[in-house]
Amino acid sequence: MSDVLAAEGLRCALAGRPVLDGVALHVRPGEVLALIGPNGAGKTTLLRALSRLLRPLAGTVTLEGEDVWHIRPRPLARRLALAPQGAEMWPLTVEQFVGLGRAPHRGWLLPLNDEDHQAVQAALERTGLIPLRERQVTELSGGEQRRVILARALAQQPRILLLDEPTAALDLKYQAAILGLARRLAHDDGLSVVITLHDLNQAAGVADRMALLAHGRVLALGTPNEVLTAELISTTYEVPVVVCRHPLDGSPLVSLVGEHPHMH
Repeated sequence: MSDVLAAEGLRCALAGRPVLDGVALHVRPGEVLALIGPNGAGKTTLLRALSRLLRPLAGTVTLEGEDVWHIRPRPLARRLALAPQGAEMWPLTVEQFVGLGRAPHRGWLLPLNDEDHQAVQAALERTGLIPLRERQVTELSGGEQRRVILARALAQQPRILLLDEPTAALDLKYQAAILGLARRLAHDDGLSVVITLHDLNQAAGVADRMALLAHGRVLALGTPNEVLTAELISTTYEVPVVVCRHPLDGSPLVSLVGEHPHMH
């Protein structure tokens, strides 16, 4: 299976401070790749580099073999979309804001055509936003705004979707919905989905593969079973954990030592 998006030897800095140091990563079509790691490990920085928002000091990010910095922004945005943790909210309705995701296809000035409206409608449906379509995005709760940002990315109809902490500020119902959507987009629609997650058990449930980042490097890359070992997680997060099996799907469940596994 060919890699759609790949990073090789990636070095990045923020405000002169090194954040990523020699990161290599590849993403395949039809898979969810979760990026995990302690705070400050560089997960968001890596997403920004993959989406061409942050120019690396060294190394390359390639999309189907082509350096992303050689692809113009609009053609890139037709193939790759980022749903950031936060985005500037303008006084638009939900439907208008999600419609901004069509700009890579239409430009900023042309009115939306039937195909655009269908893409917006589908994005609203998939994120559960139909009831809110006429609401002003500036008046929504943080969790609702997160879904609007995701819907805008979906409206781009990309082949690669990068999601930065998409379940933060969401209640359980929408956490489950967003993670389920990420899996369907990968497994049913063949997208490459890269997702940063704080919660290791959420990551284990949604990911086909995961990359564990710490100190600017990828410490482990593999299936959840390969990456979520008690030894690796205890060492990386500097806290003792135990790993057991989820009773329903057998995925690894990480618990702090001294906690009961069912507390999660």
